[in-house]
Amino acid sequence: MNNIAEVLQKRFEEHRIIFWYDTKVELLEQYQELSLIGVEKIHVQGNEFEVKYITHKQRPQDKFLLYFSGPKPAHEDNWLLDMELAYHVFQTDQEAMFMQEMGLDSHFKDLVNEHLEFFKAKDRRAKLIELLVEGDSHKQIRYKMLSVLFGTEHVSLTTYIHAYSAAYLDGNEKYNRDLERYNLKDFYWSEIKQQYHYQSDNPSLYDFLLEVFHTNFVFGKKTNLRRDSKLILSLWKDTILYREYFAKVSEKIAADISVEDKLNQATIEDIIQDDLFRLTDLKIIHELSEFISNEQITNEKVLNYVKQRENKFWYNEVANLYQSLIFASELISLIRKYSQVNHTSFEASTQQYADTLFEIDQCYRKFVWYYRRTNQNRILTTIADKVEKVYTNDWLWAYNNNWQAVIDQLSTWPNELKSGQKRFFTNHVKPIIDKKQRLFVIISDAFRYECGVELTKKLHTENRYHATISHAISSLPSYTQLGMASLLPHSSLSIQDNSDIVLADGIVSSGIQGRTKILEKNVGIRATAIKAEEFMKLNTVKDGRDFVKQYDLIYIYHNRIDKVGDDKISEDKVFEAVDDEIQFLLEMLKKITNMNGNNMIVTADHGFMYQHSDLDESDYNESAHSGEIWKENRRFVIGKNLKNDISTKHFKGVDLGIATDVDVLIPKSINRLRIKGAGAKFIHGGASMQEIIIPVIKITKIRQNTTTQVEVDIIKSTDRITTNILSVSFIQTDLVSEQVLPRTIRASIYAEDGELLSDQFRYNFDIQEGTERLREVKHSFQLSAKASNKYKNQRVKLVLEEPLEDTSKWKHYKDFYYTLNISFTNDFDDF
Repeated sequence: MNNIAEVLQKRFEEHRIIFWYDTKVELLEQYQELSLIGVEKIHVQGNEFEVKYITHKQRPQDKFLLYFSGPKPAHEDNWLLDMELAYHVFQTDQEAMFMQEMGLDSHFKDLVNEHLEFFKAKDRRAKLIELLVEGDSHKQIRYKMLSVLFGTEHVSLTTYIHAYSAAYLDGNEKYNRDLERYNLKDFYWSEIKQQYHYQSDNPSLYDFLLEVFHTNFVFGKKTNLRRDSKLILSLWKDTILYREYFAKVSEKIAADISVEDKLNQATIEDIIQDDLFRLTDLKIIHELSEFISNEQITNEKVLNYVKQRENKFWYNEVANLYQSLIFASELISLIRKYSQVNHTSFEASTQQYADTLFEIDQCYRKFVWYYRRTNQNRILTTIADKVEKVYTNDWLWAYNNNWQAVIDQLSTWPNELKSGQKRFFTNHVKPIIDKKQRLFVIISDAFRYECGVELTKKLHTENRYHATISHAISSLPSYTQLGMASLLPHSSLSIQDNSDIVLADGIVSSGIQGRTKILEKNVGIRATAIKAEEFMKLNTVKDGRDFVKQYDLIYIYHNRIDKVGDDKISEDKVFEAVDDEIQFLLEMLKKITNMNGNNMIVTADHGFMYQHSDLDESDYNESAHSGEIWKENRRFVIGKNLKNDISTKHFKGVDLGIATDVDVLIPKSINRLRIKGAGAKFIHGGASMQEIIIPVIKITKIRQNTTTQVEVDIIKSTDRITTNILSVSFIQTDLVSEQVLPRTIRASIYAEDGELLSDQFRYNFDIQEGTERLREVKHSFQLSAKASNKYKNQRVKLVLEEPLEDTSKWKHYKDFYYTLNISFTNDFDDF
């Protein structure tokens, strides 16, 4: 009863008069109980002329249900035939009820009858109704029935394949049963056959997927599948809902068709564009590791190969391996170029390190960081050994041995150079506070120069931040107490007897209280010091701004890198500490700007040197020094009446700008003193470039935008598409620089009704050098069969999208229009 009422009520939305023939007079009681809003019921019993008069003369606007108890009369006996033909006849058999519920015309009765089991469930009918539109054909309705069956949002054969595969890989046979049960199996496989030319007397999903992978694998067997079967795979990889199942089926097929055996003899060039199997990336990584280890490949070629893998499916999974290779290759290349550099003077050599040579230590840090993120995967064992040997022997030892010749010539430490750390306050802080501008000085313990360069580059990508970096030379010995004191305003520095504690103008400089006291005494303005952790706890809007308003100069101290590195247990994690520190400093700088701070300086007390591999005996110095030792470290000795041998360089306190009668010994080159219980991989205190070159980064927050992104265009030689392959040349119109940032795009071809007609191409345009010709990137789009039939001679568009920040979504960037004019011959693959 309810179902009849619902169907009739819905039919009356479209018809004013409805005829109901109750052939066997089985539903008279239901008719009598029926109540429809705004509809008058009339039981037609030989009163046809009265009915016609009422419905057309008396009440021509009202709605009527005309009930007949008996079979429908023959046309020649039907006095209301003209009305019946003009209006609607309500059917009460099961098929007809379903059709009327869904608004299907009578010519769909065979379709409903063929798939009757499908229509028996109200929820399936309801879902199908949501998809149906006026004018749908039998084929379109069956397609939408498949959408309901597979539970997909999109009416697409490709999506059904993805959903079917997901269930298959989960061991779920439901879709197999439902295709049989709802009599849709033959339709489904006939569409697969028609669209992709899949031929099988006993079609199955996995057999079909095997052929798809074979067809699109460079070493796969030849099949009869169409070229556009490639779209099944490319769209699968880009579908968030099903992409994990692409990985699963790929792994299964790789085992079943012996992909590993096929790849054993492959060259990188053979497989560089393959995007079907994870083993392909492992093969490329293995080959690159061998080539780099044997120095048989240029750094440029390594970068080019990795760039071609960036937009592939498994890249994120193996990105740490690829990045390890990039930095290993770049490290070796730079060392081969610079390891024998000549040192002409202290000032020239430190400037050269700050200009270019720091990159070697940065590459080493990045290699180790990525290598550790791979869990030190054994595939990189050879290259890791190579990196350690080259970095230690050909860089740290060779470079610092040469540098030691400059150190040996020094009689005094060059504190009075413009880059001297002791001049930090005078040269960098005072000019800003003299302008009555509030300044924040952030001192990160052991934040060496190359780390500062990375922070500066990250700041360049932040809009409305202006950042510049210069280098400073730390005081010697390059240890925390002396470096921290050197950064404070002072007239003289001294070392407390029998210790390594440093006093600035007689005030102990260690600890927040001592440093605040020195600032208050020597600056002449409202100044204070605070730990970074305490500063970051301040609420930005309220107590943070209240705190800031009290001062014109705020020194902020943070100790992460030195704390991790100085501990023998945690020193292996020092490069992770560097990465964490860079992120922390970025957050702190943003917090400062949110507290209305516009002027900031980031610097360090000293740098550090680190070797990830276990040290050899030769790395330790058998120093025969003697005297009254106040402090002994791996890299320096402080005391009185110290005597040394050729393994160390001797300075008097006055030679180092220390107003105390002390002696200081510095081990030569990168040698370490044997100190019981101390860590040995992470060191500082000596005179190596890595230990003494520190960053001075000046940051201002400005109102104008400081960053843009590169523009991406295409070279368009025609606006017609004549084959199922469209080759497009993308151009990065300008170079990436400090203020011009990369742009990632996703490109696809769409019909004007929104139908996706091609694979999707992703690329990160981040080219930093070269002519426009060298900034050209080509991709051949594979168009689906619909492009040459349903959308033939229609206008389509190449849509470029870019990522929406902090989401998995994309936003529109550019459009380029084409007209499809594909010949029928393109529906044939090669014979």
